[in-house]
Amino acid sequence: MNKLSENGTAGLIWYSGTVAHGLRNGRTFGYPTANVTAVNPPLTAGTGVYAAKVRVGGCEYGAMLYAGTRPTLGLEEPTLEIYLFDFEGDLYEKTLQFALFGKVRDEQQFPSVEELIAQLRKDEQEIRRKLRTEN
Repeated sequence: MNKLSENGTAGLIWYSGTVAHGLRNGRTFGYPTANVTAVNPPLTAGTGVYAAKVRVGGCEYGAMLYAGTRPTLGLEEPTLEIYLFDFEGDLYEKTLQFALFGKVRDEQQFPSVEELIAQLRKDEQEIRRKLRTEN
C-alpha cells in the first residue's frame, strides 16, 4: 500500500467502478477479488490478466486484474475481478479507481482448478515485479 501519489501515472486511463458481491470463488482460491461493476469509461482492453493499480480509501495498491468469463469454472458471464495486493478490509459497495499497466496473459481454460491456482501464483509474482519496475 502506498499513499496516493501521481508518480508514474501520467498518461494512464483511470477507470472507476463499484464493488459488488460475487460468487466468492477467488476467496476459496486464496485470491479474494473485488468484483467491479458499472465501469466508467467502459473497459475495452479485452479478456485476460493485467497488471493494475487501484485507488481506494486514499491509498494506492498494486493489483492483478482479470477480465473474462472464467472458462475453467464453466461460467460464461463476463466479469471484471481485481485482487488488491496487501489489502485487508471490506470493499463491498465502495467505488474504486483502477488503471492498467500491461497485459500479462490471455484468458485461458485450465484442465483443473489446481492448475488455475498455480498460474495465478505465477501471474501475481510477474505483476508484482512489473509494478516494482514502474515505480
